[in-house]
Amino acid sequence: MKKLLVTSLTTALVAGAASTTFAAANPFADVPADHWAYDAVAQLAQDGLVNGYADDGTFKGDQHMSRYEMAQLVAKAMAKSDAADNNNKALIDKLAAEFSDELSGLGVRIANLEEKVDNVKWTGLIRYDWNNANFAVQKGHRENNENQLKLRFTPSVTINNNWTGHAEIDYNYDYSKGGDDTTVNKNDGKADVGKIYAEGKYGKAAIKLGRFGSFSDASHGLFFDDKVTGAEMVYAPDKRWSFKATGGRVDAKNRLFYTTTTSGTKGTSGSYAAVEAGYKNGKFEAGLGYHIAGGNKTIITDHGDYKVWDAGIGYAFDKNLKATADYSYGNSWVDHAFSRGAYSIQMNYKGADAAHKGSWGAYVAYRNLTPIAAFQATYDHKAGTTGLNSLKGWELGVDYTWTKNIVSSFKYFNGKDNDKLYAKNSKVSGVWSRLDFIF
Repeated sequence: MKKLLVTSLTTALVAGAASTTFAAANPFADVPADHWAYDAVAQLAQDGLVNGYADDGTFKGDQHMSRYEMAQLVAKAMAKSDAADNNNKALIDKLAAEFSDELSGLGVRIANLEEKVDNVKWTGLIRYDWNNANFAVQKGHRENNENQLKLRFTPSVTINNNWTGHAEIDYNYDYSKGGDDTTVNKNDGKADVGKIYAEGKYGKAAIKLGRFGSFSDASHGLFFDDKVTGAEMVYAPDKRWSFKATGGRVDAKNRLFYTTTTSGTKGTSGSYAAVEAGYKNGKFEAGLGYHIAGGNKTIITDHGDYKVWDAGIGYAFDKNLKATADYSYGNSWVDHAFSRGAYSIQMNYKGADAAHKGSWGAYVAYRNLTPIAAFQATYDHKAGTTGLNSLKGWELGVDYTWTKNIVSSFKYFNGKDNDKLYAKNSKVSGVWSRLDFIF
């Protein structure tokens, strides 16, 4: 009987390959009659790995197969792949990749086969930024006029059932204009591997090892949004609570760490450690964190290390409208150029979704930033006259999806610089814009 079924299936497949494509009464497109998959399934049938797709085990050779029906056959071959030889295993892997969408619709798990066919997945974007800020202390001189192009690749690789590998590779071209001078960033034309790390998941715990992006969840990024070289673990015992611990090294491009050499003062890296707790219950969320950052030397403070507490709350009024309020408190400066606290209050409405054309979002925020309490803040408008995170004022922003995977953003800031020594609370305004092509 089995031999008869195999023979019938093979005959029907060969017959189908010689005919034209017919429509099928299901949501999937037909498989073209001359598609390679027909011959592939015929080979599997001949080798006894496929016995038909209908409930009664027959092939129904008088009908032409759709992609959905082909996927049913592939699913049966997958179930017997352990008994297949190397050639047929490779054939099954190839078929699984071809019909992955249909197999997913059937509820068939193909993760392992996908790993064999393509263990590395590539995503990324092409990005253009144009930013401009005006500091009154510079007597109206336009500063930080930036035009930047970025090509970013973000590959990921499956290591095993628990671990994946990730990287972020940027290729930048930065054309910056300041007054009558024109400069080109010395790093232009060079590939920068900003992130490279392994991520493991075990039950309710997730671990990152390497150089990865970390974020102060407790304060929605008021204190920290940057790269850390080290380790991070998140443990979520249930849907309401989460706990995070981070430790490693951070760069200090904003001059909060420095070292003195014979050639002058230069920025360097510093140590970083943090613990955070988060709570979510329906529309309400809250977080609390404690952070320690230090270096070879730290810029004029009362202490050798920066020690900062941060906290935040959020409330979603409905699926479109959400408010957040965040506060952080850290070391004082010896010269009292800055206060010890920083805060941000923000109202968000909707948000652009790259997958949906016409989706959009907007927000309004008021922020008061100081260099230590807003150490590596997530915001785009944050750096004051001297480059330290010291701006305070209003920010308005909007983002829009023009078509699938093409998203633009625009932000406007108006306020002052908290620096009491160099900027003397002078006025600052700026615009920030971005266009992303995502792939």
